[in-house]
Amino acid sequence: MKKWISFFAALAIILIAFIIIKPKISDNYFQKGQVYADSLKYETALIYYNKAIKFNKKNSEAILARAKAYYQIEKFDNSKRDFDNIIDVLAIENYEAYFGRALVFIKDSKWEEALSDLRNSKNLSSDQAELFFFMAYCYTNIKDYDKALINLSKAIELDGNYAEAYHQRGIVKANLGDLEGSVEDFNKAIELDKDNLDAYQRRVKYKIDNEDYKGAIADYDAIIELDENNQDAYFQRGYFKLRIQDFKGALADFTKSIEINPNHVMSYKKRGNAKAGLAQFDEALTDYDKAIALDKNDAENYFMKGRIFLSKSDVKNAFVQFNKAIEIKKDYPEAYYMRGVTKAMQQKYELSIQDFNKAIKYNKEYYDAYLGRAISLGMLEKHPEAIEDYDKYLNHIKNNGSAYLNRGVSRINIQDTEGGCEDFTKALELGVQQAQDMLNMYCKSLNN
Repeated sequence: MKKWISFFAALAIILIAFIIIKPKISDNYFQKGQVYADSLKYETALIYYNKAIKFNKKNSEAILARAKAYYQIEKFDNSKRDFDNIIDVLAIENYEAYFGRALVFIKDSKWEEALSDLRNSKNLSSDQAELFFFMAYCYTNIKDYDKALINLSKAIELDGNYAEAYHQRGIVKANLGDLEGSVEDFNKAIELDKDNLDAYQRRVKYKIDNEDYKGAIADYDAIIELDENNQDAYFQRGYFKLRIQDFKGALADFTKSIEINPNHVMSYKKRGNAKAGLAQFDEALTDYDKAIALDKNDAENYFMKGRIFLSKSDVKNAFVQFNKAIEIKKDYPEAYYMRGVTKAMQQKYELSIQDFNKAIKYNKEYYDAYLGRAISLGMLEKHPEAIEDYDKYLNHIKNNGSAYLNRGVSRINIQDTEGGCEDFTKALELGVQQAQDMLNMYCKSLNN
């Protein structure tokens, strides 16, 4: 009997000792897990966190660490389950648990649930810049930009070097219509993080809106430096080089864009424009043909081919291309205008007027069409109608000396010598030397 009593007493001592030592075993496993987590070896860390929790199911430190590790390897359901355990089961008011669960909600675009947890985090610690950043991120996604702005400003107040907060505040300010303030924040974000591609891309939009094409090109330089295979950046940089007539630079960028994506139709089209600017007309036609092969329904490619043929004095082929452009796009004022020009060049003035009429029908502010129609009317000796069109043109385009010369001729033809001479004088001031002959012929008597 004594033997059994001694046995049970020894067993009790062992059990008590095991109960006492279990938390220490759990803590040892937790500490080992932390070492692996600090080395970003989250899968291995999880092995030790699991053992720690097995020995102590209430080890909140291990549960929290496991939740974070699950989050890092994108096992978000497991991560949330552990955060729930801390908050709802163990009923521990823990900043990191609320904050971590909020991040899981953000991953699922559950903005209101995330905001609720972030507010609980704020009640426990209100001096964390990242807390205010993520609150702002949630408000941005539910389009409450005013609250987003307040929270981002608070994040920046707490951490003046928080590049992502400046970046996000730039986005919010842009949505609130404060474009200058937006650019200031993107500038600061880039100053703090020169690898922030999105900040460059957003800032470039402001520069484009302000027609700062050189500034836009500089931002695309930076984007390409960070991402040398960014096909869109090469295309966009080439586009803005076209705008400043850097045709060689544009050609190089469109070529690189095509190298990265051989089926990018816009790059062929715009490279054709660059080649046309360099008077490489045959090469330009090849690019337009490639663009057409990729997209037969883009009227602009045919239009641009027509312009190239005109530059080569091939009026017949130019007419064919403008015709194709109009077949595809019935309301294409530029194509009607250029087809009208080809008809006028063939002395088909009545037919040219029909095309100029169509151009004006689809764009009443297309002043070149008024000029084209005026010239054809003049050639048909319909001078009063021609003068009306010259008036409409010259009321908006005041520096075209040839238009003044032609209006002067029409005025002379309706016996308005004084008006004609005024136009010849203006044409001469604008550098049209032929106007001097007209002044000598018709206006000497007015000066005597």
